[in-house]
Amino acid sequence: MKLEILKFDHFGRGIGKINDKVIFVDKALPGEEVEVKITKEKKNYLEGKIVRIIKESSRRIKPICPFYNQCGGCNFLHLEESLEMEFKIDKALELFGKCDNYYETKDNYRNKCTLHVKNNKVGYYIEKTNEIVPINYCYLLSSNINKVIKDLSSINFANYNINKIIIKENNDKLLLNIDGEMDSLIDRFNYVDTIICNNKIVKGKGYLEEVINNKIFKITKDAFFQVNRQGLIIISNILEKILENKKINKALDLYSGTSLWGILMSDKVKSITSIEINKEACQNALWNIKKNNIKNIKVINGKVEDYIDSFNNIDLVIIDPPRSGLDKKTKMYLAKIFSKYLIYISCDMQTLKRDLEELKKIYKIEEINLINMFRRTYHCEVVTLLERK
Repeated sequence: MKLEILKFDHFGRGIGKINDKVIFVDKALPGEEVEVKITKEKKNYLEGKIVRIIKESSRRIKPICPFYNQCGGCNFLHLEESLEMEFKIDKALELFGKCDNYYETKDNYRNKCTLHVKNNKVGYYIEKTNEIVPINYCYLLSSNINKVIKDLSSINFANYNINKIIIKENNDKLLLNIDGEMDSLIDRFNYVDTIICNNKIVKGKGYLEEVINNKIFKITKDAFFQVNRQGLIIISNILEKILENKKINKALDLYSGTSLWGILMSDKVKSITSIEINKEACQNALWNIKKNNIKNIKVINGKVEDYIDSFNNIDLVIIDPPRSGLDKKTKMYLAKIFSKYLIYISCDMQTLKRDLEELKKIYKIEEINLINMFRRTYHCEVVTLLERK
């Protein structure tokens, strides 16, 4: 079945029409004419995959990765980088009506990966399946992590009861977290600084440290930390610029993780309260606060929605929620708190758009900043500054 691709959808798929019915085609580019096979048929739309490209876009490129057509790790290796930038800016303009700044990062940016082990294969899941595509290199990952992956790919995992392997890198140090037993192979990874097997530290001190803008952060095996160091520094600089010459007495840092943003902004405000549900992240936050000799941050381990109704006279709220965004109670009390400034950091434009529709009733959107933290995927980090009307 032949069709013309008209534009992208929000997930980077090509959109066409068959008999006035919308069809989404994976890895198809606007302006292309393609022959497709329908893979899913719903009442209001179709999904398909390319069988043959009849007319190819001049902005299509050959994917550099041999695993690209199987692996679900990235989406945009088949198009020019400039088209990726246009896609993300256009998406912001469509959803928010503005895009004030766009910041790029470089390849090999990820400082964390999760590998799965099954049937003597180690690698990523094939998209939307539990089947594994074995890999020995990933263009999204740092060179140090790729060294570990190369060594892992040469191991006969049939001899080991291992399900999952997490690799982290920060400040040029490596952490290997293994869900299973691998003690006999530890010597093979003598260049790895910390190794954990089945939650037991078998080498190193059990965590990594990262230095961002002269602040030290502890990164343990399960606590969340930004996967793109370049992007993290860009966000930190954006926050610093936003808060320049602003008088902030009391601030809230919601979904605060290891209190990353609160610590980086601690010299710009008089007092900060951080709220985070993950216990390990809160323990890291307390370590970070003590290590950096910070006296003006209080950490609460709990759900944001359980504490949000207890605050008032707040000048600044920093929000960095999970991809699902904000719950109704939190949005309602953000309106009641009526902070002078609100900074919303999001990795999902759709949920950000949904939440901003509520917040716009009392706040004006001053800035939309895009940071391409997740290169070669359809995701993008957004830092939004809202000011009380």
